[in-house]
Amino acid sequence: QSQVNLGATISPFNAWLIMRGSVTLPLRMRQHNENALRVAKYLQTIKGVSFVAYPGLESHKGHDIAVKQMQGGFGGVLSFGLHADHDTYNRFVSHLKVITSAVSLGHDESLIVFLGENDERQYLYPEEFHGGFFRFSVGIEDAEDIIADLEQAFAKEGLL
Repeated sequence: QSQVNLGATISPFNAWLIMRGSVTLPLRMRQHNENALRVAKYLQTIKGVSFVAYPGLESHKGHDIAVKQMQGGFGGVLSFGLHADHDTYNRFVSHLKVITSAVSLGHDESLIVFLGENDERQYLYPEEFHGGFFRFSVGIEDAEDIIADLEQAFAKEGLL
């Protein structure tokens, strides 16, 4: 009766997988948090990056609130923009080897998606996002590998 009235239920196997994965969730989240902060700090040093939105950065307008509310880390998702046109954003993504271009979030691996300047939801974002931006879910790979992947893509597009 509850399945009819409240919606779908997961299968026993899916429930088992979730419970199995929950054992390592704290370790994975710690790595997401650490990697995202390192990547955000790295992105701030790149001349071709127009902005970095990550609450773990002191430059973020909501940083003080995030410090109070986000105990133990600031999450694994950040956004950043480039001083570049639409085609450069797409070429940048095509150069990435470790980071996967995908719209999904919530995975252990690094995923990035370009949201273009013509996205119908632009009005929901702050002004700096209106020229297009990347939404980047930083994974638990070695942070140096993630940064090296970004750096080689920046170099190929002349954004360093």
